[in-house]
Amino acid sequence: MAAPSAGAAEGGRGRPPAVTPQQIRDLIDGGIAPEGAGPDGKDTSDWLESANGSSQMDALSLESASKEAYFSRVETFTPLKWAGKPHELSPLVCAKYGWTNVECDMLKCSSCQAFLCMSLQLTFDFNKYKERCMELKKALCAAHEKFCFWPDSPCPDRFAMLLVDEPRALLQDFLDRFQSLCQLELQLPSLRPEDLKNMSLTEEKIGLLLQLIGEELEHKMEGEKPPMKFATEILQVHVPACILALCGWTCSAASGSVHLSVITCSRCMRKVGLWGFHQLESVGPELDSCSPSGTPPAPTERFPLVPMSPRRMLTRSQDTLPPGSEQDTSLRSFFDPSSQHRDWCPWVNTVEGGEALEDTVTQTEKEPVKPEPGWQVVLNTLLATRKCDRVPETEPVSLSVKSCKVFRIFRQWESMNSA
Repeated sequence: MAAPSAGAAEGGRGRPPAVTPQQIRDLIDGGIAPEGAGPDGKDTSDWLESANGSSQMDALSLESASKEAYFSRVETFTPLKWAGKPHELSPLVCAKYGWTNVECDMLKCSSCQAFLCMSLQLTFDFNKYKERCMELKKALCAAHEKFCFWPDSPCPDRFAMLLVDEPRALLQDFLDRFQSLCQLELQLPSLRPEDLKNMSLTEEKIGLLLQLIGEELEHKMEGEKPPMKFATEILQVHVPACILALCGWTCSAASGSVHLSVITCSRCMRKVGLWGFHQLESVGPELDSCSPSGTPPAPTERFPLVPMSPRRMLTRSQDTLPPGSEQDTSLRSFFDPSSQHRDWCPWVNTVEGGEALEDTVTQTEKEPVKPEPGWQVVLNTLLATRKCDRVPETEPVSLSVKSCKVFRIFRQWESMNSA
């Protein structure tokens, strides 16, 4: 036995010595500190457990508190993959518990990667239908993996709600949407007076909103630069921007190298390309009747109401397409700021909190408050905010006159469409 061992030693000359299992165990033991002891000999087990727990909780709180991540999940729900569901199973509810829509009626957790089938079978039994809906609503919590954090740490309810109980936050969101939409300038859709009439959006209400916008921007820009001026030409853009912002629309973030006119709902995340609708620049030359000079435009060219932006210069060539093409204006329709939302969107569904704006003394003498869509409750809240925050003042005559000119143009459009 000694000879082979010696021969092996000679033949293995130059190789590292063999490592025994015991040597490996000794090496590992030497690199592990005694349980509960730190470098200085102090017990650190409690500190490590606390640190790991706090870091994990911080990660969970960041995930649940991310409004951007929440609406990214909402955006995965499309009409082709998510249809025929009641409002209690809307994408806003599903995304609250971390679910994304990956296939038709199929959800996937953004954290534990669990799947959940949300199909609703056809039935004529209303009670069975309600029972199935309740089961699916409970499954939004129960279908996660055992250690998933979403059942215990869902997103806050305020993400999906219109902040009618927070007037200042509601006003700031409204201003942000308005300023974002103004960037589209003449690419904004031209609104049909009939649709505004059906929404009970009068000239007085829109004028008050424009006053509120001007006062707020003047207050914010005090000492920085002159406040926004409501010239007639600019007012032509501000009126539709104000109405769209009131109904929850905002300018969509540009994607790619070409900037297209796209607006997005701030809750249902529906994206709408405005090139399929009548835009401010695509209507007749009667728009220029409100210009200070009153000079009619040349037959071959319309004068823009505001300077043309680089974004518009990129898409200007679309206006010269021959009749019968996809961008033919005769095929365009008018944009309805309320009906373009998805049916489960809070901007067009009834919203709680609107009754708080009524006088509590006279409320008992009146009939029960009629449920109103979200945009209407937001309008009531904004107008009430203006009355509460400011001393009554005489309305500037110039803005009133200019707004009348804008709505006269709306009526001209209406007469042209009915002709």
